[in-house]
Amino acid sequence: MFKKATKSQIKIRLALSGASGSGKTFSALAIAQHLGDNIALIDTEHGSASRYADRFTFDTCELNDHHPARYIEAIKAAEAAGYEVIIIDSLSHAWFSELELAGKGFDGWKNVRPLERKLIDAMIGSSSHIIATMRSKTEWIMEEYTAKDGKTKQAPKKIGTAPIQSSGIEYEFDLAGELDYNHILTISKSRCPELADKTFLNPGKDVADTLKAWIGQPQQPQETPPWKLWKSPEDAINWASEQLPDWDIDAIQEEFNELSPSNGKKAPAWVERVMQLKEPF
Repeated sequence: MFKKATKSQIKIRLALSGASGSGKTFSALAIAQHLGDNIALIDTEHGSASRYADRFTFDTCELNDHHPARYIEAIKAAEAAGYEVIIIDSLSHAWFSELELAGKGFDGWKNVRPLERKLIDAMIGSSSHIIATMRSKTEWIMEEYTAKDGKTKQAPKKIGTAPIQSSGIEYEFDLAGELDYNHILTISKSRCPELADKTFLNPGKDVADTLKAWIGQPQQPQETPPWKLWKSPEDAINWASEQLPDWDIDAIQEEFNELSPSNGKKAPAWVERVMQLKEPF
């Protein structure tokens, strides 16, 4: 019934929050590139992450529908496609969708809370590393500084405060931190002792290496993505037929023919589509 506890199967759950312009997307990619070899980014920001395509290698899935179910579908599709790291940029849009679904009364939340829980379970139960970004509320404060004449003066400063997300969401993650406008990451919550209460300027390899040491990487290699074994479209169709035993082969062929490539690649898009047909939410 019981067995010795090990870290061999641990996957990182990292939350990065910050106001617009604090560097959440860039930091997520900078850390992710040192956590795994292949990265999937779920983009709810109208393709803004693609601005960094010249700096990082990653695949994107743009979500225009921010219902929690769409997030779950994208996470499962990325797992099935064999991505080692999944970036959710941004998780705050799921919260906006939940607020809209719940409406103004309390009764609406009885249907929304289970959806929220399913999304959280999809993240913490993922076979991939998860990095989620969250927007922070923005406020202005008066900050003192020493002027050139030696006098102490005050100037307004914009800061990010609490994440725009369900209260307590940071406790679902192994590591949570806030980015400021100087791109300094302050760790506010950490299950990794080596990162607790630390700060990092332009976080990236330093954070990733510490996390990998904490979970004991290198780990067992992930399962080979299905398309690595395909040599022709017929192989892709035959694979889908095994995944969808109740489907007629002609119907599968029609789905394949109508599918558009994602980022110029049809094979990963086909795996994602088959997983959607296999396990509709």
